[in-house]
Amino acid sequence: MVCPYCKHQENIRKHGTYIRASDGKVCQRYRCKSCSKTFSETHFGIDYRLRKRYLNQNIFRSLCSGVSQRRLALILGVRRPVIARRLLRFGICAQHNLEEYRKNREKVSKLDFDELETFEHSKCKPITAAIAVEDKTRKVLAIAVGRIPAKGSLVHLARKKYGKRPCERHKCLTTLFEELKACVTDFGIVKTDQSRAYPPYIRVYLPKWEHQATPGRRGCVVGQGELKEGAWDPLFSLNHTYAMFRDGLKRLARRTWCTTKKIENLKMALYMYAWFHNLYLDSKAKRNLRLAWIP
Repeated sequence: MVCPYCKHQENIRKHGTYIRASDGKVCQRYRCKSCSKTFSETHFGIDYRLRKRYLNQNIFRSLCSGVSQRRLALILGVRRPVIARRLLRFGICAQHNLEEYRKNREKVSKLDFDELETFEHSKCKPITAAIAVEDKTRKVLAIAVGRIPAKGSLVHLARKKYGKRPCERHKCLTTLFEELKACVTDFGIVKTDQSRAYPPYIRVYLPKWEHQATPGRRGCVVGQGELKEGAWDPLFSLNHTYAMFRDGLKRLARRTWCTTKKIENLKMALYMYAWFHNLYLDSKAKRNLRLAWIP
């Protein structure tokens, strides 16, 4: 155990117990002899200092099932900040779990990746979300989010209203491939669309991998533009996962008034849904999907 204040691992002793008022659980307290401060075992949990802990798992499942924060607060009879605070906590927990998942799982030899585009506040402020998915199993391996400038007919309007917008695509793709290092083999196959931005990164970070570039195709209505019309889709694992992201997170739906106000909140929401997605694919009993911190 590590002291949360001085980060020392030694000289930590038990310091009595207390009964938690919210649920009556008996919790162990500890005292660090290095800094003389006390803390409890609940200090490291996702429900630290939360009173309505019985809502946590319902909120986690609902936010990943297409329910907006305002509507969920109305359904549960709580204030909206109660939901917003848990979104940030759940995102941090899911990000940690995804990192541990990459370290402890078997190496991947086939993966698909692409960029999902959305926006913050206005379509004049687009955001790119690079997501890597394991081929066939559809499990999410890594996520990176960054700002990009407006494109097409919105360029002049965006410049006029919000000024010059930085392009963080390079930083986003670099972060994604750095995270993938922990879970890929030396040789493998990576599938993307025919974007010219991807081959340089693949040559640097996956030099011995075969790159299969697939031309873009028209999207079908049912998959909200992510699933493709026609017969066999080489990027089905990726496009199907993207369609599930847009359906599971209300802010990513094509036609919705639930928009992202802060890019950090979008990042936490993406991590949260990614971990929910992996749990759903792994879980045999779908009713017991629970978010917990992986030690």
